[in-house]
Amino acid sequence: MNSFFGSLFSPAPQQPGEKIDFVYISEWFLFLSFFFVFASGFMHKFVDAKAIAKANGGSFLGAFQMTCFIPLAYVSYYGINTWYFSEHFQSSRTAEERLFGPVSENVRKIGEVQIAFQAWDFVISLFNSELNSVEMLLHHAMTGLLCYWMLTIPYMAWYGVYFMGVCETSSLPLSVVDFMRFFPDYKEKYPLMNMINSLLFGAFFVWFRIIKWIQFSAGAWRDSLHVLKMKKLPVPRSVVVGVLVLNVFFTALQVVWCGLLLKEAKKMFLGGGEDDKKKDEKKKKK
Repeated sequence: MNSFFGSLFSPAPQQPGEKIDFVYISEWFLFLSFFFVFASGFMHKFVDAKAIAKANGGSFLGAFQMTCFIPLAYVSYYGINTWYFSEHFQSSRTAEERLFGPVSENVRKIGEVQIAFQAWDFVISLFNSELNSVEMLLHHAMTGLLCYWMLTIPYMAWYGVYFMGVCETSSLPLSVVDFMRFFPDYKEKYPLMNMINSLLFGAFFVWFRIIKWIQFSAGAWRDSLHVLKMKKLPVPRSVVVGVLVLNVFFTALQVVWCGLLLKEAKKMFLGGGEDDKKKDEKKKKK
């Protein structure tokens, strides 16, 4: 068991010629699946039965949030550590270095855990209506694809550290906020915890997923348009164009989510949440 968890959080060094470790990805997928079952049992033992009964799918969404926190914390840690504290990483100065640079050990960890997490999230989301919206399923599939390209082609490893690692920092307080949204009894019981995590999420989201996201997306576009002028590319042109198209999709998602965030902030500080609840109840009756 110790060796399993040791290999899970500290994978073996990449072998010469090895681009992606599917065994490691499978280990993470299985770990998340088993932890989800464990978390569900944990909730039935320690969470109030009435709170579970009120939730959509019982303990499902609570166990989901508890499970998600682990890979999100993992990729956030390596993203922050690499992006802000690696002098060698920040020495990438040209478009070619940022787009076609080698895959470091930390980039590999972020990419492979993201592939496992997005695959698990896609599958588990199919079983709950709160999670299986078309845009979210597309989000999981496309994120996994981008990480696969990042590791195997390889392409955009420098930007991948930010988009696949650093940005997930905002998802950590969101996991707590969503848990309390799914189980409102705990939101009422621990209002300060909910408030602190809501404020952290809002601040992190605006900084990492709006301000800096747009800044680095613009950089990725400049670099991509620059290399597309080259006669020969080390990667297929279709991949370069495809990543730009997907960047538009993901950027649009951030803007939509920011709109929802501002709406929730308005409810929190100015009120108006009761009117929305009444509207939702009327829709359900219809």
